[in-house]
Amino acid sequence: MLIDGVILEQGPMNPPHAITLGFVEEAIRTAFGPGWWPRQQSPLILGLDTDPEPDLAVVPGRPRDYTAHPTTADLVVDGADSSLSFDTNEKRLLYARAGIREYWVVDINGRRLLVYRDPQAGDYATQQILGPSDVVSPLAAPSAVRVADLLA
Repeated sequence: MLIDGVILEQGPMNPPHAITLGFVEEAIRTAFGPGWWPRQQSPLILGLDTDPEPDLAVVPGRPRDYTAHPTTADLVVDGADSSLSFDTNEKRLLYARAGIREYWVVDINGRRLLVYRDPQAGDYATQQILGPSDVVSPLAAPSAVRVADLLA
């Protein structure tokens, strides 16, 4: 992925991360319903020198509606096992600066969901930590998501 002009190589995905990504995609697809495209590990063009590849970026429409990579998303989700610090620091600030209104990090090892909302002045004004017994409603979705459904 390209972050602020620097190419960052990602290592292989661990099985718990891959399994979690499947759970996240299923729960998000259900919560958003038709008319939304949950893009898995695809570029999100946030500038000339920045195109991260989040685990999931939810954009309006369907794949046929796009001829290029999207430049924004209504929800970005990353699963983090070995990348928790990077996802909750550098990527969080990157998405906030780009105006992504909602960013979730599934902390695989900590079995929790970190929810960041309301980007202002280069960071998120609202930050929540949710456990397996909690429920969260994506800002752009009509349905709630059980945090337990995102966890392996």
